[in-house]
Amino acid sequence: MGNEIQIILRELGIGYTYRGYRSAVIAVSLAVEDENRLDSIVNNIYMETAKQTGVKWTAVERNIKTVIQRAWRTNPARLCEISGYPLTKPPTVSEFIDMMYNYVVRYSGINR
Repeated sequence: MGNEIQIILRELGIGYTYRGYRSAVIAVSLAVEDENRLDSIVNNIYMETAKQTGVKWTAVERNIKTVIQRAWRTNPARLCEISGYPLTKPPTVSEFIDMMYNYVVRYSGINR
């Protein structure tokens, strides 16, 4: 599953060395593993991502926000395709994780 997420991030202009890349991959992967985690993103996704990356949950949020800003500057059209609806501004971190989750599930053949 991580490979699909990595490919999408690359399309958005986010490479492996970019701050927040790893956090974004882990956060979206956690959502894909269990969609119920989307009910409480801070407790169920940020905290676990922080544990896996060795940073505070606030750093996870900030780093993913950096990824979103980069994606918005680099390829806003692709970001809109992923969202499934027009965006007039960069999505929030929660919106981004939800958008990525839905896109990965929709196009990877995962049955829910």
